[in-house]
Amino acid sequence: MKAIKLSGPALGALFSSIGGEASLDQILARFYQKMSTDVLLGFFFDGCDVLAIARMQKSFLMRAWGVSQSYAGKSPADAHAKLPPILKGHFDRRLVLLAETLREFKVGENEIALWVSFEEKFRAAVEHS
Repeated sequence: MKAIKLSGPALGALFSSIGGEASLDQILARFYQKMSTDVLLGFFFDGCDVLAIARMQKSFLMRAWGVSQSYAGKSPADAHAKLPPILKGHFDRRLVLLAETLREFKVGENEIALWVSFEEKFRAAVEHS
């Protein structure tokens, strides 16, 4: 897989605009709770500690967005390798739930578009065609 450019000024600004680490914690906890109970995505989370996954995602995002140097987790491809196949509809639904969650937290549409665009960079790494 080719290298993906992750961090940049816009992503660091996104972190600040959503309210920093405390807000990111809340957003991700809600987002993963929504995914874990979603009719299309919920089965991916059966038997999983959803809050632990949200914490690992926070660490990944903070590193990728250039606001932290620490991330000890797996690459997106490796983290999803043992799951049932993630199809286009699953990935699309994840993005819908992400946008819904961000709107619940009053995140602006420009910031939502930036975050969704960031997530799209990982589609090829986790999605099965």
